Amino acid sequence: MAENPAATVTLEFSLELQTDPLGAQLDVSVPDAASDSARQAFLDSAESALVGASGNLVSQAVGEAHDQLASFASAQGGYAYEPVESSFEGVTVDRGPHGLTIEWSWSHVAAGLWEFGVPPHTIEGDPLHFYWATKDQWIQTDEVNWGSKTGGIAEARWVRDSLHWLRREVAQT
Repeated sequence: MAENPAATVTLEFSLELQTDPLGAQLDVSVPDAASDSARQAFLDSAESALVGASGNLVSQAVGEAHDQLASFASAQGGYAYEPVESSFEGVTVDRGPHGLTIEWSWSHVAAGLWEFGVPPHTIEGDPLHFYWATKDQWIQTDEVNWGSKTGGIAEARWVRDSLHWLRREVAQT
């Protein structure tokens, strides 16, 4: 069967994890199309499916990330994840003549720490001077540990896994 050249569109798709701030950048471009109107029609459709329509793919990917973050926090004994979730900066769309750039991110400092994990480490403290209730009586100690050893934090992969989910969804579309 002969190919219909009017329906031929070349698509380039790139989805990258960003680390500062933690989030993603999705580039969709149409370098080759039978006409500019075909290119623009495809970009209209892609923009609607990715960010425009109700229940779009990017908002679903963000929802997947938030669900995984909540699940991770619960499994770790009830970490307070809400500040990280609420630091979501929203979605920005930049449309050019040949493509779309879509970005979204979370600004909370703990977002990256939970995404990639934290190795075991010691939190160092500053020694404090304590007084007893009566004048000139000092606290006597045999040993003072001014640091706190932590077991670290396992990587949650909440953003990376949501990007894998988005890649699978786009591949099926």
